[in-house]
Amino acid sequence: MKRVLIAGGSYFIGKEITNELVNNGYEVTLLNRGNNKVNGVTQLVCDRNQKEEMKTLLKGKKFDCLVDVSGLNRLQTEIICDSIDTTELKKTIFISSSAVYDVEHLKARFREDDRMKANKYWGNYGTDKIEAERTFRTCMEKKQIPLTIVRPPYVYGENNYAQRESFIFEHIVMNRPVLIPDTNKKLQFIYAKDLAVIVRKLIEKTSEKTEIYNVGNSEYVTAKEWVQLCAQAVGKKVELVTFDYRKANRGVRDFFPFHDYDNVLNVDKIKSICPEETDFLTGLKNAYQWFQQEREHIIWKEGVQKNESEILKSSEL
Repeated sequence: MKRVLIAGGSYFIGKEITNELVNNGYEVTLLNRGNNKVNGVTQLVCDRNQKEEMKTLLKGKKFDCLVDVSGLNRLQTEIICDSIDTTELKKTIFISSSAVYDVEHLKARFREDDRMKANKYWGNYGTDKIEAERTFRTCMEKKQIPLTIVRPPYVYGENNYAQRESFIFEHIVMNRPVLIPDTNKKLQFIYAKDLAVIVRKLIEKTSEKTEIYNVGNSEYVTAKEWVQLCAQAVGKKVELVTFDYRKANRGVRDFFPFHDYDNVLNVDKIKSICPEETDFLTGLKNAYQWFQQEREHIIWKEGVQKNESEILKSSEL
């Protein structure tokens, strides 16, 4: 299956998947808004929310595999299912999320067959991903096209414009203390390049039905350990300040880039297929190199900086 259509493909996760497939001889076509020009691939410029535009653009184009990186909700999924020519389509891969699990009533590590439900941490994002998964299942099972759903936890690495590791790197470089929630919850990550390799192997894997895979590092880290590993990647010490945000009537996202719950998946199933993973510190060092190159282009969230300043100056600690 060499002809692959990637919905998305020019940012972060999609960019890594694109590079992985191109480097392994795949004929890659990207479907996105065209904000970034990508060399070595065919690029179809389109707003995936516009049904007629999508149908016109994809008419007569045939692919062996669809990889949907950018699908966020039911409508976007319906549109791409209705628009793509499926006469030669042999597999679809959908990048979903760990946000689909009923985390308020489950204990980590979450399994692929655990209950999906909206939760207070992810809100509409999680609900929309659930609906997108179900829409893909309905469409692909009706057409007897194997579907693979991939559920990652937090993704990190180069080109990550979500202010997570870069948020901590900035604090360390500027010798600013890092506020962490006193709950010190468990966090699981996957390196973007590792995720790209997994997608390629799942494309190559023979399957006849819908399959679901949690993906992520074998081991989790706590919030405190994550910040300390970021400091190791930078090569400097970090000042940690533990904060009881609930007592102070604050939200955890007011000062820290993750939701406050144990986001840890059972990844035994994918490890039987793709056991390799990048050492976490090595991945963070690579992410830090990218951060150094792109630092001047990152626009920091003023609200978070304001919250941090208020907390550190107040009696809330």
